[in-house]
Amino acid sequence: MSADVVFGYLPTWQTSKADGVDFTKYTHITIAFAVPDEQGQITMDNRDSVMKEWVPKLSESHAKVLVSLGGWTGSKHLSPVLKDQKKRNRMIDQMVQWMQDFGFDGWDVDFEYPGRQGNSCHPFDAREDTPNFLAFLKELRLRLDSEFGTGGNKLITIATRFQPFDGPEGPMSDVSEFAKYVDYFNPMLYDFNGVWSDTTGPNAPLDYAKGKALQFSFKSSIQSWIDAGIPAAKINAGLPFYGRTVTANADMTRSHDMYQPLTKTIPRGDGDDKEEADGSCGGPKVFSGIWKYSNLRSEGVLDTPDSAAGPWTRQLDNTTNTPWLFNRETKDFVSYDDVVSIGAKAEYAVAKGLAGVMVWPITNDFDSELVNVIVAAFA
Repeated sequence: MSADVVFGYLPTWQTSKADGVDFTKYTHITIAFAVPDEQGQITMDNRDSVMKEWVPKLSESHAKVLVSLGGWTGSKHLSPVLKDQKKRNRMIDQMVQWMQDFGFDGWDVDFEYPGRQGNSCHPFDAREDTPNFLAFLKELRLRLDSEFGTGGNKLITIATRFQPFDGPEGPMSDVSEFAKYVDYFNPMLYDFNGVWSDTTGPNAPLDYAKGKALQFSFKSSIQSWIDAGIPAAKINAGLPFYGRTVTANADMTRSHDMYQPLTKTIPRGDGDDKEEADGSCGGPKVFSGIWKYSNLRSEGVLDTPDSAAGPWTRQLDNTTNTPWLFNRETKDFVSYDDVVSIGAKAEYAVAKGLAGVMVWPITNDFDSELVNVIVAAFA
């Protein structure tokens, strides 16, 4: 069975960079993010202008158009809202109203993360978050079917972490009940390693290296969701169109070893990276360390898809199937995804019988280099 879903995220703050995106390469595109407040009221930056421009434009490409609720900073109030039936109903009422007002095809719910700490100031309930989330999705499914008809007319998708939802004892062994109400599960299979880690390592490994860095990967994460009862045909495996930067404490051109001690200060990433405070929890202004693939290609780091320009060097870690860059002058290390690693993951999605893949975000591609590899693997 061939995978066929190419599910992409379009952030509202990146719409100015979306004109070069070939939307016809995507089967589903979700506009991110709508954010709930403590009462379950949902808002979106420049909602009316964004929705009136982009829902028709994306629909013209024949993609299914969704809106994403929550996100890393936008999940702050989801745990308490989902505990309160009145607030939950209010949020569902608005979700239905948005669909009626703007004519899109469904909702993508990005609750980060039910049952465990997500962003540092976000409340969570290890015992109740996951059952409350399930109850909410069931209620949303019933309401959408009642308002718009059954038979898959309106979609519910969810972005998830790399492991199944948490209960009081950690990741649950059976989350199959969610599959009754959710059309697609989009595990975010990136941000495995970064400045929070003990060493440099892969942002989004296909496989993990035993005994080195976090012992999870693209392959192991997909299997954990299948083992927990989610059908492969409902999973879109997450792909990052970006890399993360950290500063190593060694010259990695000598060791050629992807795993080295690192500095706990995030260096600047690409030319778009700015020092900013967390939009939800505050704190000091810091860089993200993000390198968009498009900027790796356009800012003189990668002169071709698989070669770097000095002072950068490029290497490919065969164990994790991860390309990585090292700057000999700054000792900055960038783990990212390119045509090689994206192609390998897309091919694995096909072999595993997944629905397809998910891309964060679609605006980071360069002349469709990455999405073209996905489409070729699915052909």
